[in-house]
Amino acid sequence: MVEIGYKKSYKMRSLLPAKKHITVAIPFEVIERQATMRGLTVDEFVEQYVAVAEFNSFEGIHYTFKEVRKD
Repeated sequence: MVEIGYKKSYKMRSLLPAKKHITVAIPFEVIERQATMRGLTVDEFVEQYVAVAEFNSFEGIHYTFKEVRKD
């Protein structure tokens, strides 16, 4: 069982015109915590990482953050 440390509902929005993507905001507190854990500011974290959505046979969706490679 996963212990919930933060829970808040957010409205989903369709991206027009194709409506092939739905956007949901990631709470600032989540990004701020991830940045702090890595010794970065929020702006540095947003610049250097991408959000990765993972889903399969479990209910819901799981987000992780992956560092962007600088080639």
